[in-house]
Amino acid sequence: MGKTQLLIHFLRELLRSKDHQNVAAMVCVNRKDQIKLIAEDAALDQFAVLTADDEMNGIATAQVDDARVLFTTQQMVEARCEQTCSFTAVTAFHYRGKPRAVRIWDESMLPGKPVTVSLDELRALPLHIRKAQPQFTDALDDLIKQVELAPDGMQLTIADLQSRFDFPLHAGVRAVGEAAAGLPLRPSVNVEIVQKLWSLLGRAVTVRKGWGAAILDYRETLPDDLKPVLVLDASARVRTTYALWSKHRGGLVRLPSAQKNYSGLTINVWNRSGGKHAFVSDGPIIAEGVVRTIQTRPAEHWLVVHHKPTGEMNFEKLVRAKVSLDDERIHFLTWGRHDATNRFAHVNNVILAGTLFFPDFLYEALGRLAAGRPSSTGQFEEASSVRLGELHHGIIQALCRAAVRGFVHGNCPRTQAYVIANRWTGLPQTLLDVFPGAQVADWQPVPKALKGQPEQAFDFITARVDEDPASIVKFREVSDRLGIDPKNFKKIRRRADFIEALRRLTIEELEDEYGTPRGFKNMFHHYFGDDLDD
Repeated sequence: MGKTQLLIHFLRELLRSKDHQNVAAMVCVNRKDQIKLIAEDAALDQFAVLTADDEMNGIATAQVDDARVLFTTQQMVEARCEQTCSFTAVTAFHYRGKPRAVRIWDESMLPGKPVTVSLDELRALPLHIRKAQPQFTDALDDLIKQVELAPDGMQLTIADLQSRFDFPLHAGVRAVGEAAAGLPLRPSVNVEIVQKLWSLLGRAVTVRKGWGAAILDYRETLPDDLKPVLVLDASARVRTTYALWSKHRGGLVRLPSAQKNYSGLTINVWNRSGGKHAFVSDGPIIAEGVVRTIQTRPAEHWLVVHHKPTGEMNFEKLVRAKVSLDDERIHFLTWGRHDATNRFAHVNNVILAGTLFFPDFLYEALGRLAAGRPSSTGQFEEASSVRLGELHHGIIQALCRAAVRGFVHGNCPRTQAYVIANRWTGLPQTLLDVFPGAQVADWQPVPKALKGQPEQAFDFITARVDEDPASIVKFREVSDRLGIDPKNFKKIRRRADFIEALRRLTIEELEDEYGTPRGFKNMFHHYFGDDLDD
């Protein structure tokens, strides 16, 4: 914690130092709104801003080439460097004709971008480009069939279709834009699909079947000559991506750090599904639990981190409808905006209403990127550790928006955290590794509907559905995980309270064409697909 203050004081000292009068710095941030906050807190007399936003660039007090401190976005650096394959060649970042010697990367860093294209995304493209490129689209149809028939984990080489049919990226972007003209579509979504797919053409990809089907790999965006760069990431010690980078790519050095003690933190865990699909059908019950918890200390401030609102669920609205406390004491923050802010550092009670999960194939793409192991190198076995590392990263970033980020006599201030997480995800059991010295306790704001083995089966099934909404959870998989006889599990399956508890989450037994039950399935996803926002 305290990375921003460290950065501010460093910039001040750099500009004051008589020994470094010709040394210039570049600060790369994740979101452009951070630039104004850092520049104002540092009270810099002279600085430049280079983003795609003219209004943000307008806050600068000097031209880029003359300012010793340049603020830009990580996206800008990646875009410019990917075009040139060299940091030195990007003169837009130079100071008086030379590359800036000091390069600071605020928050997480990867050497590129994971690239995943789902089967549903592939199927969406032919409609938009067939008229412009019928032969290319026929070849795309063949690719779709290959992905449909490929087994999970297969390495598949995609032909370089853009070269074969003279259909480069800019032409594909233009085609989907023209096809969407006048239609109630979001052309930017199809443009993103084109950009992702074109980056995979002519390369080996991995086919994954699970949370839907997808092809995956990655693309490099940061050149080697960007080094040395200082990365300020509070989650570095828990993220597997950095460990993979150091082990396989090399060139990454961990600087000494002080281990924080979290003895003032108590983490209360509600053992239930925390994925966004669970909130769609069970949102009112979860909101009731959150409100009951807030009402235990109505005079104190609370921060609630929750999933983004969708057409089916608006969690903040649900909570506000149930609570009668002063609105100024309850603060809400959505996943995706849960990092890089200290506006809630005074809040001693924080609730993580759910956990941010991504498809398993994205975790594999992240791991391959970090390790520099493209699909052409074969199987990748460390996706599960990447997944847990990213869960830990999300928990650290979210809890440390509140008073957890503080430091009192070497310890975390007295803070109560409440986390909704199913134990089958592995997260509750590893919280002490993330927050050494903290206390972990059970949190049960709403009475349990199930107990014993039915509860264990329910927890396991809902955790699997959270991770992979498209999957079918086989009966044998549940009975084996619980260590019980399949016949005994059959009795659990027939219990009315067990059936109802699953049905509230739109999870039901799915039958094959002969009427034989196959396993448990998220029926919302079965009929409507994964149409919820991440």
